[in-house]
This record gives sequence, C-alpha cells and structure tokens, in this order.
Amino acid sequence: MKIGIPRALLYSIYLPLWKTFLEELGHTVILSNHTDQNILDNGVKNCVDDACLPVKIFHGHVTALAGRTDIILIPRLVSVYPGEFICPKFIGLPEMIKHSVPCNPGIIIMNFNARFSMDRGYDGMRNLGRELGATKDLVAQALDRARIRQAEHMRRMEAEPGFNPVRSIDKKDQKPPRLDQGIIGLIGHPYLVYDRYINMNICDKLNERGYGILFPENIPAESVDRACNRYPKKLFWSYGKRLLGSGLCMLENKLVDGLILLTSFGCGIDAFIDELLIRANHREYKIPLTTITLDEHTGQAGFDTRLEAFIDMMEWRSRYDNHVPTYGTGVYPGKSLI
Repeated sequence: MKIGIPRALLYSIYLPLWKTFLEELGHTVILSNHTDQNILDNGVKNCVDDACLPVKIFHGHVTALAGRTDIILIPRLVSVYPGEFICPKFIGLPEMIKHSVPCNPGIIIMNFNARFSMDRGYDGMRNLGRELGATKDLVAQALDRARIRQAEHMRRMEAEPGFNPVRSIDKKDQKPPRLDQGIIGLIGHPYLVYDRYINMNICDKLNERGYGILFPENIPAESVDRACNRYPKKLFWSYGKRLLGSGLCMLENKLVDGLILLTSFGCGIDAFIDELLIRANHREYKIPLTTITLDEHTGQAGFDTRLEAFIDMMEWRSRYDNHVPTYGTGVYPGKSLI
C-alpha cells in the first residue's frame, strides 16, 4: 500500500519513526513536496480561518497528496512526554482534515499519547499496525527498528550544533557554515524554523551573512529541563518547554551572540513562552533579541527588512559597545538623550 505523509508540522522530528515503522510493515511511504505557494494557497482555502499558519499549511500538504497515494497518515499527537501535552490542534487534526479538505482523501489515524508512560504512547502505533493487517510479531519488530532509528535521529540533532533535520531527511550534505560574525539562536517550533518557504529561507540568509545557527533541538533535553527548573511550576506544554529551556540554556552558557524568536500569528503557547524568554533576557543576559511573527500575509520584503535591521543592530553593537544602555541614556559616556 502507498501511504502518504504530509511534509508539515512535526514530520521533521518524527518522520524517521513513522517512515521506518510503515516500511518495515511492507508499505511504501510517499512524502508530499516541500511547501510552496500552491500548497499554502490550498491550505488557506481549505482550513478554518482562525487556525495558525502551520495548521493551514498541513491542510495544503494533505490536499497535495490526494490522488497520489492509497491513503494518508494523519498523526493525532496528544502527549509526546509523560505528564506533558502539546498544542490542542494536534489532537483535533484528523477531524479538521475530514471536515475541511474537499477531496475527502482516505486517511488513517495514528494516535500517540505518552501522558502516563513512553511505552504506552506507542500503543497507538501498535494498534495501527494491526489495523493494516500485520501480525503482532511483525508489528513489534517494526516498532523496535523504528524506535532505534528515531533515537539515532534525536541523538544526532543534540550532538551536532546547527544540525538541520530536514536536510538530513532529504539526504543533503550539510556544509559547515561560515562563522565570521558569530552564532544566532533561532527559537521556534520545528514547523517554522525548518520550513524554508514559511520562514523565507532565514537559515540560508543568516549563513550568507556569516552567522551559524543554533536550533532548540540542538540543546539536550536534560539541559532544557534544568534551565526550566528556575520557575516554580512545571511547564506542561512540551514544545513550549523546549523553546523556553533551550533559549535559556543558550543565554546562560553564552552559546549565541543573538536570539531570534520565530513565531506564528495567533499561537497562544508562543505568546506566553516568548514573553518569559524576553523578560529573562532583559533582566539577566541582555543580548540582542528580536521577535518575527509569520502568517500567510508575510511578505519577503518586510521580512528581509526586519532581519537585516536586527543583524545591523547586532554588528553595530559589537563594533561600538559592549552593553545595553539604560533607557534615556546615550551609549557614549557624557551624552544623554534627554
């Protein structure tokens, strides 16, 4: 059977797990093309208006797969770590696709809920394997191999600073970027920082200016947990914790020269997490930081202007100053703005 997987949302993180599992069961996996204008337009047209850009993009990828495969895999991710949850839209994603995509493609739902334990989280994959006609032994064997492949993928992301999982999935060589100017932390969800079309190819633009990039997935999970322990309550949003903890770790250990927060318009989790990170930076670390918000109306020219202004500010500060001035005080001694 030909099973389609949309190249959207968390595919860059979990594709090795899903793809290996299905292929070990004897199926052929077909990925949708990389995001382009046609996929974006179809996603916007076939999704509810109040959904965020990444969810609209997912709808576009499902539309692009319709007719190319026998069936399309739609993951229903409830919890990816014990005691934590992710965005509620991931829970309702299969129903959104069923009622919004007009071509009514055939879909199979893969549930994943690790709220109580990681092993129980894989029950949904075990059930899916049986629904696809595989024996219990074959399902167990396929899942074991898939988990090994996924663990290798996660270890590589943490072990190689600047590692881009999408380039690995596409089997493209990752040349070491020039580090003439320094390193910038690019904080955002995987479906924003690794999708070249959504983020206006920000990674290549930073590399061309001589900056290396550090992604949230490059920070070990243990370091993320440790960084978040400063707060009195546990953060139960898994990817919100990942963004906050990785950003704090970059700041605390002086791993980056600047921080870019990449967020999609209307993301409630980002609105909370980004504010915590901004406040921590203002109070303790004071490194250059900016927020860039993306939606379906974001234009190339406006995006480039904001990015270039931030880089120019970083480089100006590096040349002429080594601290952030207090409000109303000039950066040169003896001068005042008031």
